[in-house]
Formats: sequence, structure tokens, C-alpha cells
Amino acid sequence: MQIRGSDFVMYLVKDMAQSLAFYRDTLGMMVEGEYTMEEGGVWVELPASPTTLALFQPSRELRSEYLPDKPENGPPAGGAVIALAVENVDAAVDELQKQGVEVVFHTQESPVCYFAMIRDPDGNGIVLHQRKDGTCG
Repeated sequence: MQIRGSDFVMYLVKDMAQSLAFYRDTLGMMVEGEYTMEEGGVWVELPASPTTLALFQPSRELRSEYLPDKPENGPPAGGAVIALAVENVDAAVDELQKQGVEVVFHTQESPVCYFAMIRDPDGNGIVLHQRKDGTCG
């Protein structure tokens, strides 16, 4: 596996309307895309060249997985997650799983990409990301 670059930084949010008011209205950032995720939740992308800031509000069903209240359950709410661009998400997950890396969730599909999440030794989430158009960064 070869890392090609960083595609986005994600902030987990509890209230998307409040977060959008801050980033869009207070900071003046533009919304580039808004998506309702198949696995549950809302995803909003704001360009922050040379990368993208992604805000994700998980559904109520996924809140405990993504926004744990207790530090021992994973990263605290509001923590950032790096997304690393890879050529093939499925192949990267298979390779890392064979090395004993924890897979939080296997490959999912959005309108523009494929992605999965793993954890580092400290429990920090890392997204493996593959854009459908083949670009990165």
C-alpha cells in the first residue's frame, strides 16, 4: 500500500445546523457538498485549500460509535480524523487486517468515493479513502 496524500480532515459534530452556522456564516466558508450517508448521518464538505474540511453528524444509531462520551470508548467528541488516499480501499483494508490492524468499518460507498475506517494503536480513527474520479488531495 502506498499513501498518495491527504484528502480531507473530518470533524465529528453533534449539531450540524449549529456547526454550519459557525463555519459558513461566522467564518465565511462555502459549502461544496452535502450528503445524507447510507449508513446514517449527514456529511458536509467545505473547501479549505489545499484540503477539505468535512463535517459529519452521525445518526442517532451511530452516535456511540462515532461520538463516544467516555475517553475509553475511543477518541473524544470533536476530535479530527485524517483521511488517507489509497488506490483501492478494499485491498488496503485486506492488507491491514492481515497485519492485525483494527477495522472500525469496512468499505462504504458515497456518491463520490469509497471509504473504510481503521484505528491506530491509540484508538484514533483513520479513514482509507478512494475518490471515484481517481484524484486525491
